[in-house]
Amino acid sequence: MKMNKALFKYFATVLIVTLLFSSSVSMVILSDQMMQTTRKDMYYTVKLVENQIDYQKPLDNQVEKLNDLAYTEDTRLTIIDKDGNVLADSDKEGIQENHSGRSEFKEALSDQFGYATRYSSTVKKNMMYVAYYHRGYVVRIAIPYNGIFDNIGPLLEPLFISAALSLCVALALSYRFSRTLTKPLEEISEEVSKINDNRYLSFDHYQYDEFNVIATKLKEQADTIRKTLKTLKNERLKINSILDKMNEGFVLLDTNYEILMVNKKAKQLFSDKMEVNQPIQDFIFDHQIIDQLENIGVEPKIVTLKKDEEVYDCHLAKVEYGVTLLFVNITDSVNATKMRQEFFSNVSHELKTPMTSIRGYSELLQTGMIDDPKARKQALDKIQKEVDQMSSLISDILMISRLENKDIEVIQHPVHLQPIVDDILESLKVEIEKKEIKVTCDLTPQTYLANHQHVQQLMNNLINNAVKYNKQKGSLNIHSYLVDQDYIIEVSDTGRGISLIDQGRVFERFFRCDAGRDKETGGTGLGLAIVKHIVQYYKGTIHLESELGKGTTFKIVLPINKDSL
Repeated sequence: MKMNKALFKYFATVLIVTLLFSSSVSMVILSDQMMQTTRKDMYYTVKLVENQIDYQKPLDNQVEKLNDLAYTEDTRLTIIDKDGNVLADSDKEGIQENHSGRSEFKEALSDQFGYATRYSSTVKKNMMYVAYYHRGYVVRIAIPYNGIFDNIGPLLEPLFISAALSLCVALALSYRFSRTLTKPLEEISEEVSKINDNRYLSFDHYQYDEFNVIATKLKEQADTIRKTLKTLKNERLKINSILDKMNEGFVLLDTNYEILMVNKKAKQLFSDKMEVNQPIQDFIFDHQIIDQLENIGVEPKIVTLKKDEEVYDCHLAKVEYGVTLLFVNITDSVNATKMRQEFFSNVSHELKTPMTSIRGYSELLQTGMIDDPKARKQALDKIQKEVDQMSSLISDILMISRLENKDIEVIQHPVHLQPIVDDILESLKVEIEKKEIKVTCDLTPQTYLANHQHVQQLMNNLINNAVKYNKQKGSLNIHSYLVDQDYIIEVSDTGRGISLIDQGRVFERFFRCDAGRDKETGGTGLGLAIVKHIVQYYKGTIHLESELGKGTTFKIVLPINKDSL
């Protein structure tokens, strides 16, 4: 409606100005035409008056009588001879003045009729003169003249009426015309508002092609916007889906450090209330991160923080829209580093003892301090035992390293557990008979896709421990069976058992429940650690049940899939 009023006001203003201008021009033109008509009428009048004059009789009386009938009440009638002498004049004051120099007099002498307009010093007015030369005399009629505006008065009323009528018609047409312009715009505007609701636009066919062009373009743009919004929505859903699946927390901030995007992991780390358009300072209070945000440059920054017993690296990077924060969980890396440090420390410690022993016996042999052949042989046997212990330790370390890093290609074949267990029991036959251990073996005839060395190492460590730590006249049970899609292996013994305190650490590298007694058995402390890594390599799980003085059971669950059969 505002536009309609503005258009109507504009058209009305233009029309009024145009009518005023045209009326003024019309009045001037009509007034001029009326003056031309008046002059022509004066020609006829002066000619008629001249025909009524008798130059043989007194002219003054004739002038007075004819002047009243000549044209108007203000008419001035003058008779002049060829020399310019005024013979008679209705204005008595102008009789003595010679008129031979007047332009209308000269024109009448040469062309019979003469015309002039000028200020009359005699009557003190602007006058219009028409002179007629006939029968040797010049008869002149003069009327007051103020220019073309003399006739405007009679024209005002008809011109005002016609202008008012024209204005009314023009305003009505202007209003109708303005509606023909604003109505399509209102309809187009109403349709365009549907874009916010992602609806299709529909336009009528309008009177003016320009509106049809605009409607067509808007419809095309609306379709493009709808498709673009759909694409952006899909892309945003994809991005949000990817971000929510990330194990890393992600936050995108604008230049004012307000949240533009945040994924589930970041909400889990800090607050479920983290939403867009909220300042990040309301949720993250770590002073190092806040300081880096306030001083962020082109180069990315990394801040390490601890959250819920886990360690994270916060990677801060400046982007076009603001700043990104990526929270990467480095707990495993930190623990792995710590574990490696402990591992190397333990390896150094484990190797130091045999190396010391080897060095001591070697020095004794080298210096000849051992002369007895029997003692010398015992020293060499001790050196050999320590070398074998070191070799076994190094082999176990390499096995764990390969399982952890998966740095070599493992060849897998269908493996039967029975022959592997039989070979291990055969190799431990002397120890089993020595302790009078009763062995029970009940294995299901199941094949499993795995590396033979891995399975052999797994079973050897479990059975070896069951024999090594078993009691005299104890028992050893080896059992395997299927449960749904899992292959279960159980190894039980009736040995000394493991305390609850130590059960949580038995799978750690170099951990020994009784370091003194384990040293005597010759173990490396890596057996169960290797077992755990082999089980994890095949995505299985290992469970421990043990009670001091009653024995221990290891239960291994290996998943079976179509490739494992």
